[in-house]
Amino acid sequence: MLLVAALISIPLTAIAGQFGDYKPHGFLSDYSRLKPEGSGSDAYVHRNPQQLAKYNKLMIDRIKIYLKEDAESKEIDPAELKELVDYFHKAIVESVSPKYPVVNEAGPDVLRLRIAITDLVPNKPKASVVTLAVPLLWLGEAGAGAKEGDVGSTPFVGEATIEMEAMDSVSSQQIAAYIETETAKKYEWSKGISEGIGAYTKAYSTWAYTRKAMDDWAKLIRERMDATQ
Repeated sequence: MLLVAALISIPLTAIAGQFGDYKPHGFLSDYSRLKPEGSGSDAYVHRNPQQLAKYNKLMIDRIKIYLKEDAESKEIDPAELKELVDYFHKAIVESVSPKYPVVNEAGPDVLRLRIAITDLVPNKPKASVVTLAVPLLWLGEAGAGAKEGDVGSTPFVGEATIEMEAMDSVSSQQIAAYIETETAKKYEWSKGISEGIGAYTKAYSTWAYTRKAMDDWAKLIRERMDATQ
């Protein structure tokens, strides 16, 4: 059974390298080779496709969660964090299966995944009600603090960063690493009416944006595995 490691208000250690406004939590075994992914992505990436090509199975370590130090709401039920960990683990298994079986033992063709969700900030449904009661409020806020290219979107309180590394399960050598922050938006009308309505309704849920980010990261793992084959 997966267990949650919810670490609150942990002092950040000094780590070489800067990742925009993000301060690493010291979770990865090596940050030195991470570089900006570019092409419109805010992620930082290290990977060697030739090394990754030898692996066809995955072993997933216990997923960890770190709450953001300055998050307004830190009184979160540990059971909710456990549910998030279970949700992400299941999303990864479903995304990579059956092509890449998830196993429990190391081996020469087994890639070990270490994952931490850091700087987690939950969405606040009660605050959502205030703004969602006026569906067109976004018109007055369009682009306020939104990432470049997200015209028509508005920032919201949900936020999560992933620190993830893939390691050889036998030697523990880092083969790939990835850092990315996902910030929720209240509505994303610029992506179409269905996306806008979907984001509009998700703002009522504490963890809906976090689960969406987890779904995206689970798909990314599969895509990166496929790209090496």
